[in-house]
Amino acid sequence: TGLPTWQNLLADLAACLMHFKPDVLVMPHPEIDPHADHIATTQALFQALEQSDWRPKRLFLYANHLHDNDRWPMGHANTGVALPPAMIELPADELFSYVLSEQQQLDKAMALLMQHDLQSPPPFKKRLRRMIQQLLTGRRWPKTGENEFLRKAVRRHELFWVREL
Repeated sequence: TGLPTWQNLLADLAACLMHFKPDVLVMPHPEIDPHADHIATTQALFQALEQSDWRPKRLFLYANHLHDNDRWPMGHANTGVALPPAMIELPADELFSYVLSEQQQLDKAMALLMQHDLQSPPPFKKRLRRMIQQLLTGRRWPKTGENEFLRKAVRRHELFWVREL
């Protein structure tokens, strides 16, 4: 029908699964990432899997956001990323870490900057706070942009929880 409905989204996702037959699906972690859009994305993919005749072998799950902690991952941009704090009991998934070259990190930053909300300069109060943090603690922000998400998202490696299906 072409209408932007949940059922049409599920049908489109199921059709994509059948057409491309991926061995791996990459999606937000359903137990860790509390962002409403990420929860909806994960729910849609799980429901589409139920409608589809195709089953990928595994899921690669990631977290951009944590409950009650918008600072994770800690540290500077382009450095390593540690596991998030254990706030809830999680399934015993394997972990997979993929190292990104400097060029891949730059490519990821440029792709993220295509989201226009990441391009706006921070307000004066935030810029002033950052200058003070830089002077007092040596904190750095990425050369690719001032948005805090770039510091958190562009790291030396990607971290995934691997769930077999």
